[in-house]
Amino acid sequence: MKAVIYPYDFEFISTLKYRSILKDIEIVYLLSPMGFGIVGKDGYYLQNEQSGYVIKSELNDDEYAEIDTLLITESIFKLPDADRMGELEKMLSNCSYAINMAYGNDFSKAVEELCQEKNVKLINNFNLVGNQKAISLSSVGVASERNRINTPIIAVCGLAPMTQKFDLQLYFRNHLLHNGFKVSQIGTKLNSQLFGFHTWGEALYDNTFPETEKIARINQFIKDIEAEEKPDVFIIGIPDALVPYTHKHTFRYGIPAFEIFNAVTPDFAIMSLFNGEYTDEFYEEMVKLCNYKFNIDIDCFYNSHFVPVSLSINANDLSYSFAERETATEGKYQVFNSECLENKELYDYMIGCLQQYGQFKSY
Repeated sequence: MKAVIYPYDFEFISTLKYRSILKDIEIVYLLSPMGFGIVGKDGYYLQNEQSGYVIKSELNDDEYAEIDTLLITESIFKLPDADRMGELEKMLSNCSYAINMAYGNDFSKAVEELCQEKNVKLINNFNLVGNQKAISLSSVGVASERNRINTPIIAVCGLAPMTQKFDLQLYFRNHLLHNGFKVSQIGTKLNSQLFGFHTWGEALYDNTFPETEKIARINQFIKDIEAEEKPDVFIIGIPDALVPYTHKHTFRYGIPAFEIFNAVTPDFAIMSLFNGEYTDEFYEEMVKLCNYKFNIDIDCFYNSHFVPVSLSINANDLSYSFAERETATEGKYQVFNSECLENKELYDYMIGCLQQYGQFKSY
C-alpha cells in the first residue's frame, strides 16, 4: 500500500524514521495544513538528519496517481472541526483505501460515512495490514492465579507523556529484529498497528471490569501472546505517566502503569523524562518510587527532546516545546539521550542488562 500521511507533524516523525519496519505500507508523501507552519520543510524538521521527504500542503493529479491510501493521523484533532472533513473529502476522492488512526466516535463515524460515499475501503482494526488489533480484554479469560511470563520483558515507561516513549519502543524493536530476534510487542500509540504489533487502544480505560479483574486479564492476554507468537522478547509500552504531573494534569494518576506492572514484571525497564538537567538525588527518588509503588527496578533513564511550556501548566492542555539535546551528565545512574537512538549504545546496554540477569541469550 502506497500512502500519503495527513496531517503530518512532529508526532509522526518516529513512524517515518522507522519506516523500514512498517508492515505492508510504503510512505510516499507527507501532507500538512499551512497553519502547522511546516510546509516545505524536511520530514525530520526537528532533527539534523534528512528524511528525503518534503512536507507538502497538497498533491497534484500526477502525485495522487502514485498513491492508493490515505492514512489519517491523530493530529487531525488539532484542526478546527469545520476544517477536517473538507480536506479529507478531496483526498479520499483520489484514494482507494483509508486508514483511520484518529479514533473518536463522532469523527470515526463521519470518516466511515465519507468513505462509503467515495467508495473507499476504510481499514479499521487494520484488517488489511497484519492481523494485530487494539486489545480487547473482553475476549480474554481469567486465570485462577497470576501467570508466570517466561519471555524477557522490556518495559518503556515515562514520568509523563510526550517523552519519546514511542521512539524508544521502535528503537528497541528495530535493533532486535535486525539482530534476528522474534519480537512480540504492545505499543502506546495506535501507530503500533502500522508496524504489525498490538496496541493498548482503550483497553486500559475500559470500566467494564473491576481493577483486580482487569489486571488478571492483562496478565492472561500477555500469556496468550507468549503461547501463540512464541517470541524471544516482549516490548511493552506503558501509556500515560507514572505519576500525576500537576494537580491539573494528572495523566490518569499512573493507574495504567500500576495495572500493567501488577500484571507482569519487566526484566528491563527504562524511564523517559522531560528534557532537563537532573541530579543523582532525583534519579534516586524515581528509582525508589518505581520500586515501592510498582515493584519494578529502573535500569536506566532517557532524557527526551520535549519540555512543557510553562504558560500551559495551568491550561486545560499542556503544550510542549522542542529542546536541543541534553548531554547526559556523569553520575551514579545510566542516562541516555536522543543521540543514543542513532547508534546501538542503548540497545547494547539493554542486552547487557538482560544477559547479566541470566534471562536472555544474544546470538
